[in-house]
This record gives sequence, structure tokens and C-alpha cells, in this order.
Amino acid sequence: DLATRRVQGFDGLLRLRHPQKGLIPPAEVIPVAEETGMIGRIGAVVLDKAVAQLARLAALPLLEQAYVAVNFSALQFDQGLSARIASVISHHGLQPHRLVVEITEAVLMEDNPQIRATLEEIARFGCRIALDDFGTGYSSLNYLNRFPVNIVKIDRSFVSASADPSPSVAFKSRLLIEGITMISHKMDCQVIAEGVETEEQVLTLTQAGVDFGQGYHFARPVPFETLLERFAAPAEPDVVAG
Repeated sequence: DLATRRVQGFDGLLRLRHPQKGLIPPAEVIPVAEETGMIGRIGAVVLDKAVAQLARLAALPLLEQAYVAVNFSALQFDQGLSARIASVISHHGLQPHRLVVEITEAVLMEDNPQIRATLEEIARFGCRIALDDFGTGYSSLNYLNRFPVNIVKIDRSFVSASADPSPSVAFKSRLLIEGITMISHKMDCQVIAEGVETEEQVLTLTQAGVDFGQGYHFARPVPFETLLERFAAPAEPDVVAG
């Protein structure tokens, strides 16, 4: 939360641990998983682990209402997805709104009736839906109107450009951030800025009315056990966490 600097949620990030190559990022893993038909099985494991880990974090002070965001591929949106999500959440005893189903424009561009119906079922169940990388596609504003989106995530490229050495580029980027935020709020959506790396960017985003920020300025990706230890330990005064 940019106003209070309190942690509001977490992103579940996928990494493949290769015996020779080390950690492999999702950009290399997901396309192969989609091509081979493994994305459904991998996605099911990621969903269950993310929700289970949030249930453990929720037992810690100040994290009782924290959420976890999980990315979903377009290929995961079959008729059984909403039921699987409901089952996982119920199994771990969490409230539905604490799972954020994160999708990209690529999911919505297909204009698949099955995807729309599944998103509406997930929304009716109570989970929130976030549109990732907002502002980089062709018709993102139309998606806010047609799909049950609750959260808009401003792409990191706008955040980075807001501190561009060129005054013109920085000014226009800030205007775009303000515009996206204003429209999103009018559509009853919360706004998260991605890729926040400096305190200067935090100030810019706060002035633009952005609700939340995520990025290396607050925290880098860490294994769950490391995260658990960090939040279980007594907080140091005046330390910014995220």
C-alpha cells in the first residue's frame, strides 16, 4: 500500500529448478508447458502451493487479510477451472477474495466465450481478477468494459519511463499513469504499479493516485521459507517492507 507502506499481498512466482542450469524463469518454462500440454498440471500445482502458503502467512501478525496473485494461462480456462479454484480455496480455509486470478491481455484477446464464462464464474465465487501489463496492448480499455476486472496492473514500462532522463518522456509517462489510474478508479478497479525500483517512483505514483506498488524497491523474489522467516521475525522500526 503506497499510502501506509504496509504489505497487502504477494505474487506467486514460478521458477523451474534445473540440475545444471539452476533457476529457469517462467518466460522459458511456460511456452514449453503450453506446447506440450503440461500447463494444466503445472498450473494446478502452482495454485495449490500458492494458496497453501498464503494460509500459513495469514497466521502471522498484519497479514491476516493478505492476498496472493496467481497467473493463469489461456489454456487453463476450461469448464472445470472455477470448480478447481473453489475446491483449493475451501480446502485451505481462505476467503475467496484473497485469491487474485491474474490474466494478461493475451488471455482476453482470443475473445473465447469459454474464457469469459469462466471468469464470470470465478468473479461470482468471490475471487478478484487482475489485468496484468495494462496499457501495452491494443484495446485494454475495452477489456475493462467487457470483463469482470477488479485490479489493473500498470506495466513496468510506464513506471520506468516516469523517471526518464528526457523531461518530455517522463512528463508524458506520468500523464499516462494518472490517466490509467483515473479511468480504473472510475471503473471501480484498484491500481497496482509494477516494477517500482526507487523512492522517486513511489512519490510519482502516490501523487498520481496509484493504490499499490510492487517491485524491487520493496522486495525481491524469495523462496517461501525465507519469506516466512522474514515476516515471522519482529519488524525493525522504519523499515519499508513489501
